[in-house]
Amino acid sequence: MRSKEKIYTISPSDLSYICYHCQYLKKNYDLYNLGVSAGVTTTLDGIEKTYFLGNCKKISQDLPEGEVFDPYNIYFHSKLLRDNKNREFRIKGKCDALIKFLDESSGIVDFKTSKFENKKEDGKKTKSYEEDLKKKVEEYTPQLHAYSLLYSNLETDEKFLAEKSRAKEENKKESVQKILEKIKKVSIKEARILGLVFIYPDDIIEGNRLNIHFSYKYVPVSIDMKNFKDLITKYIDNLYLKEPPPIPDSCGLKGGDNAKVCLMHKHFYDVKKLKKVGNLFLGIDQSE
Repeated sequence: MRSKEKIYTISPSDLSYICYHCQYLKKNYDLYNLGVSAGVTTTLDGIEKTYFLGNCKKISQDLPEGEVFDPYNIYFHSKLLRDNKNREFRIKGKCDALIKFLDESSGIVDFKTSKFENKKEDGKKTKSYEEDLKKKVEEYTPQLHAYSLLYSNLETDEKFLAEKSRAKEENKKESVQKILEKIKKVSIKEARILGLVFIYPDDIIEGNRLNIHFSYKYVPVSIDMKNFKDLITKYIDNLYLKEPPPIPDSCGLKGGDNAKVCLMHKHFYDVKKLKKVGNLFLGIDQSE
């Protein structure tokens, strides 16, 4: 049994396309595939975020009057939160954009570069993305709920913020004060509106430069915090197992040579080696 419960820090992105086996390895052993970050993706993300700043009607005419603002593009920590079994956890993350409506309520939107329209060739539909889009919305919904919980419960404890600050020791006090000022500006009550903005290149505009036309679609997300807390509880249940949860067929480890998911685990995961280092790391008492 565990000698001491661990307080997990959960990223909103951990909750989309969850593989409990991989999350167990990530949170308990710090084993995960970092992937490759393309510079062009970061640049596009920045352009998209800048474009949507200001009047939120630019995102959708269906939104109430309000202003979209940038939450500083930095990571924030939540205060200690509790799941349905009273276990403590934190959320750490950064959303793409916050909205402050005229009635002082708030909204959160996240931008996703993804296909969302039916593909057409010669004026005829060749593929429908409706079902695919629906699945993406379902997968990203927990992420938005996590952001709502994060920005409505931002950690302001100066000792904690100093521990997390990367500033030199002599500059930590000043660094913490700057963080606190930013927290005041981005702190919200529980979000009234959650939504996703799907963005995708549509066509090339002729000219002496390569100009690309992007189309986008706003999709509102239903708020259900009870269902989200149930998911968090299940997520932590799996992290507290004595051994990693079974590898799901959908995760790729069992998918043969053509598997596109979990390639790091496919080539390096070894149960025996994991157990040797796991007892000390997880604080598991093998005497019981």
